[in-house]
Amino acid sequence: SMSHEFDIMLGKRIAEAMAKDALSAAAVVLQRQIKVDLNQGGPGAPSRPPNPPHKQTGTLGRSIQIDDSKNFGPKPSIRVGTKLVYARRLEYGFAGTDGKGRTVFQAARPYMRPVLDRSKKKMQKAATAEAKRTFAKLAAKGGRA
Repeated sequence: SMSHEFDIMLGKRIAEAMAKDALSAAAVVLQRQIKVDLNQGGPGAPSRPPNPPHKQTGTLGRSIQIDDSKNFGPKPSIRVGTKLVYARRLEYGFAGTDGKGRTVFQAARPYMRPVLDRSKKKMQKAATAEAKRTFAKLAAKGGRA
């Protein structure tokens, strides 16, 4: 029936809105926590691996952004990270010849994965709370955003 089809579409729209908002809330928690970790120590002496890098100029911390350009539809996704060239080297370490022909051995100073592992419960809590808020808001309006 027509009303059944409407209910399914409505349910789908509400579910997608809930997922989108839940992901956003989780991403904000993660971004904030990474920035907190990157704001420790320094400037001056580098951190001891495997600790996160000490703050030198604050550029790495400021560069941690949320990319929500794909946060829509039935399979929403969000990326939290940085486009800084040296960021990958800090997270994973580097051994080899760099762009200037120098032999480099840089031990990893992961600053993203440990925060993700540590923040999962907090992220889940934020996501669940946000999804419930979105549901209540949309349900109250009969599903109209």
